Parts: sequence; C-alpha cells; structure tokens
Amino acid sequence: MKIRLLFLTFVLIFTAAAMLLCQTADIWATGPPTDNTTTPDTPTSGEGGNALAPTVPSTLLGPSSQPEDTTPSFIPYFVGPSKEDKSNITANEKWYLNVDINMPGWLYIYEYFTLGEDLSGRWIAYKWQLTQSGVWRLGPFAPEDNEPEGQHIYRIWFYSDGQWAEENPDAPQNSFVYWTYSKGQPTEQPTAQTPSQPLTPPSKEAIFSDKLYEFITLRIVLVLGSLLLLIIIMLGLYIYWRYGRRGNGQTAEAIDEVKTQEPAAILPSGVAGAKIALPNGAEISLANNRVIGRGDLARALSLDELGLISRQHFEIKYEDEQFYIEDLGSANGTKLNGEDISGKGPVSLHNDDLIEPACAIKLKFILL
Repeated sequence: MKIRLLFLTFVLIFTAAAMLLCQTADIWATGPPTDNTTTPDTPTSGEGGNALAPTVPSTLLGPSSQPEDTTPSFIPYFVGPSKEDKSNITANEKWYLNVDINMPGWLYIYEYFTLGEDLSGRWIAYKWQLTQSGVWRLGPFAPEDNEPEGQHIYRIWFYSDGQWAEENPDAPQNSFVYWTYSKGQPTEQPTAQTPSQPLTPPSKEAIFSDKLYEFITLRIVLVLGSLLLLIIIMLGLYIYWRYGRRGNGQTAEAIDEVKTQEPAAILPSGVAGAKIALPNGAEISLANNRVIGRGDLARALSLDELGLISRQHFEIKYEDEQFYIEDLGSANGTKLNGEDISGKGPVSLHNDDLIEPACAIKLKFILL
C-alpha cells in the first residue's frame, strides 16, 4: 500500500512538472521541418506540430498599416538593394522580405525557383509564429554559392484568429512575391511564371493544432496552469503525508489515538497475579480483569503493524483462580498458541502461553 501511494505521488508531481514545461516552452522553438528541398507536401495531422523558423534574423519594424479589428490580413513586399530596380538581385547583393500583418498569428512562406527545366522549391518559414501585429522584416538574405539564376517566387500564407487570411478576388496572386537573381550582371526579368501546381494551404488538421497552440500560449492559460501545477504538487504531498506512513486498514482514528493515548499501566515484574511480556521488554500487569488494545501495544509496534490492532482487541479475565482470554470481535482476530480463538468465548490461559493479536505481535503470558 505504501509503495503504491509513493508511486501515485511521484506520478502526480511528474505530470504537473510536464504540464508547466509544455505551457512555458519557448514559442520560438522549431521542430523538424517538412520536406525542405522538393515541392512541398500538404501538412498532415502528424506534421501539424512541426515548425520551421526563418534562418535569417526577424525584426519588428513598426505598427501595422491595416485595421487590427477585422479578419486576418497580410501585405508582403520584396525589398532589394536598388530603389529603382528593387526586384533584381545581382552577384552578392542582399535583400529583405517584409510582411505586414494586422494581428498575431502564424506565417507560412515557400520559395519556388527554376532549376533547368524544372520548378523546385523549399520552405522558408513553416508555422512560424509572430507574437504581435506590425511590419516584420526578414533578412538580410544573401545568395548561396549554388543560388539558381532566374526568377524566384515567394508564396505566402497567414493564419490567425482561427482562420486563414483570404486573398483578394480581384488579385488572385496577391500572396506571390516575384524577384530575379543574376550572378554577374542584371538579368532581364522573364514573364511572370506561376507554379504549375499552386501550393495547397496547410490542412484543417494543422489549423486545429494552430488554434490549440494559440490557446495554450495565452497568458491567462499559463497563469491558471501554474496554479494547477501548485495545487497538484500540494495534493501529492498531502496524500503522502496523510496516507504514506500508514499500513493497510489503518484509519485517522488510529493515528490520533496513538498520539494521545498512553499505554495502560505497565508495571515491573514481581507483582502478584500474572503479566504479559512484550517483545521490547515491557510488561503489562494482569492483577485484575484487563482489556488489551491498540493503546497498550503502541510502544512495541510500528504504525503499519499498529493499524491491525483494534482499540479493544482482547480481554483477560481472572475467575475462580484461573485466567481466561477472549477475543472481543476484533477486525483481525487473535491466536493463542497458534490457534485462532475468535468467536470462541473465554479460553483458559496457562503459564508461557503465546498470544498473537492480529498476528502482528507475539505476547507471552506469564503467571507470577
């Protein structure tokens, strides 16, 4: 029983600690990205919790230029090194991507580029959380050694407040950002190339996980979660304190009684009549009729063993110059010289008889 209670206490504390770690985890942490080198896969429920943050710095430049009390909306635009030709990148020039969002949410950015005759791509950001509205700047980006020349396309989604930002019906490509790259000299910008199979927004399973994560990271949820953690830990400690040190069947009444009740008169040897010798060397005088119970044996038993003894366990009587013992209907019975005497009424006692209440302790009856 004690081992089970200790195990339950450990489980409660471990569970509470795990809840706190989950609720206070860094919201910028990223998990394994989805396929980042080929055409993107539509996220499934198994990938809904993964996240990919941009590999370049992100900076909040200022407030949003959009109303913040409407549905989710975003405005992306490319920032190149030249104001006159801001969509072209040449050689080692750097560039930025700005995204204006009107409320906190999650950003998904996929880059398309041409490799030979094929259109390839990679995730720039996947389920990347932006904690407040405003104009966010990503960059600077720098060309890689194997940066493909030609046109590049950023495809962008934004999710917030339980829904996706809707595209303008009059401008169906307003979530695309086009730019070109040339290794040595400016390249004539080709005709805008739209991906042959436009990327499908993340699935509804991913949407549900976004909403759940958004709820968990609310400040009020974190505060309530911390309070719940404290309550669970206190409950676990209370269970251990209240029950962990008890044996099977022991009640609060038994604990209180042991604390407040002194054992009945314990006298030295040499008194006329009879006595009961306890294993710890103490003795109980039996000059007259005597009821023996939990209080009389408290100093010779552990709390686990004491819980098996009834408050009035058995009685020793002296009648017609003979001592008798009788079990008083105790919960765990009484044995005399190995034989159960429960329900048998008074049974005669003889010198050196062995009395075992609840099989918890061995008492020796001694005639004087």
